[in-house]
Amino acid sequence: MKSKKIIHLITTIERGGAEKQLLTLVREQVKSGLGVEVFYLKGAPELKHEFENYGAAVNQILLRKSFIQQVFILRKHLNQDQAPVHAHLPKSELLASLSCSKGRFIFTRHNSEAFWPGAPKILSNVLSRFVAKRSASGVCISDAVKDYVIQRGELSKEYDLKTIYYGFDKIKQLNTEAVAEIKDQLIVKPGVLRVGSIGRLVRQKDYPTLLSAMKLVIDSGIDAELFIVGEGVEKDKLVDLTLKLGINKRVHWLGRTPFVNEFLSQLDLFVLPSIYEGFGLVLLEAMQANKPILATNNSSIPEVLGDDYNGFFETSNIEKLSGLVRKALLEDIFAKQLVSKYSKRLENFRPEAMAEKLSRVYEKSEF
Repeated sequence: MKSKKIIHLITTIERGGAEKQLLTLVREQVKSGLGVEVFYLKGAPELKHEFENYGAAVNQILLRKSFIQQVFILRKHLNQDQAPVHAHLPKSELLASLSCSKGRFIFTRHNSEAFWPGAPKILSNVLSRFVAKRSASGVCISDAVKDYVIQRGELSKEYDLKTIYYGFDKIKQLNTEAVAEIKDQLIVKPGVLRVGSIGRLVRQKDYPTLLSAMKLVIDSGIDAELFIVGEGVEKDKLVDLTLKLGINKRVHWLGRTPFVNEFLSQLDLFVLPSIYEGFGLVLLEAMQANKPILATNNSSIPEVLGDDYNGFFETSNIEKLSGLVRKALLEDIFAKQLVSKYSKRLENFRPEAMAEKLSRVYEKSEF
């Protein structure tokens, strides 16, 4: 790589899948001797100190500015700082395409979603292709994301898209104070079986299917309760659904937490009922925690867990999910079978491998 520095441009540095992954990438890049500066466009600086602790600079000059102002501010900055840009998430990609010289940025697509959700398909596709035409290269975090953007027409089949999986760190030690606090939250009564899920409370995550399946599990006589980490616009509807199902006292909404691994350590079973996932970083977190996982057999999820994984259920299939929950909670042999291949699967997502593959993309882009 010719440049000794890379600028990462991302919409927020609040705690989320793409943001946490960028943190891992930045750490690996700094370790390799690359200078790193992170620009973000909006939101709270939740991960600012963590980026800085890894040796990256966090630049806030774009914060609380209109999009047009951000274009001019970033363009002026890049006229002085000739470092190439790596853009993450649509708004940042569009900003890079309008601020950088042609071929001086690459982008990473993190989601199996329209480039501009809510916009007419033709407009979303035009914007996506405009970004690609201005960029040096593009990366997708899974084959599922790559297939989605091509099939939807957001990028042409001829465009050279690379698939580079997320890198994942194995946690060496849990925060004992956080474990104790979370344990107190999860102990609602002695002997209860604890089912958990993590994700934004949005339609994509399909929590109604999980809640309805838990209703069947509880009605079958299993003493289980559900704990959900996350916040989002669907919360009121989901709470109303628990009231209609009569399980509101068995479902606990824990909000957001930085202590995901500590939460997972206290579960008996983890469930991901999503309609689709760009990658599903939380699956790697649950695998590391050695927790049995049940997940929908769609999008990128089989890429993470493996095509032959036995904990899959069909999207939105309440009866299938409820049966698997009962089996995982009651049959120890089945639960152990689910976790038996985790260690081998996790080897596919080493942070060093991810950073090295991106380094080759940078070099090919003549950065």
